[in-house]
Amino acid sequence: IETGPFGDQRPEIPGATWVPDLAPYIERKLFTVNTGHATTAYFGYAAGVSKISDALNEGDIETKVAAVLAETRSLLVAKYGFDQAELEAYAAKIMRRFANPYLPDTVERVGRSPLRKLSRNDRFVGPASQLAERGLSADALLAAMGAALRFDYAEDPEAVELQRLLGTEPAEVVVDAVTGLGADHPLYAAMVELVKSVQG
Repeated sequence: IETGPFGDQRPEIPGATWVPDLAPYIERKLFTVNTGHATTAYFGYAAGVSKISDALNEGDIETKVAAVLAETRSLLVAKYGFDQAELEAYAAKIMRRFANPYLPDTVERVGRSPLRKLSRNDRFVGPASQLAERGLSADALLAAMGAALRFDYAEDPEAVELQRLLGTEPAEVVVDAVTGLGADHPLYAAMVELVKSVQG
């Protein structure tokens, strides 16, 4: 809970953590929980897996998700000065949650709305663009975005529209329309090449 509005009159709330600024913790959640969940979904969908919990036991998906979270972790450390060990423990906890076989999440449900998830400030392009701006690697995130671009679930309108764009528009138009990155952004060229590889 952000301390500002309460001043010196903080109520006693069991389990609450008081912080001066919520922004770092909002991004920590978005770039760990949401990015990791969607990454698991898209790689799981590509592997033909139905449940999120099963996806982490399929091939090297767990390794790919861990690599994505290592990249987002490096951004959070560079941007906000989070403790590395604390973030590693947080990511490990989240991975255990994804692997819980009693949670009924499917890859189709978690992967839905790929256009929103691939937009400029969301869970993939958001951290990848900031890593690129800092000269840091975003290769694992780019691989996850490649899986997201291949999400062709016919019952999701955004997935259908994404496949239409990929099938009818040049890569540059797709990158502009989906990610909102400008041609002068350090991630732009890599995104164009990624889209071209998906388009075949």
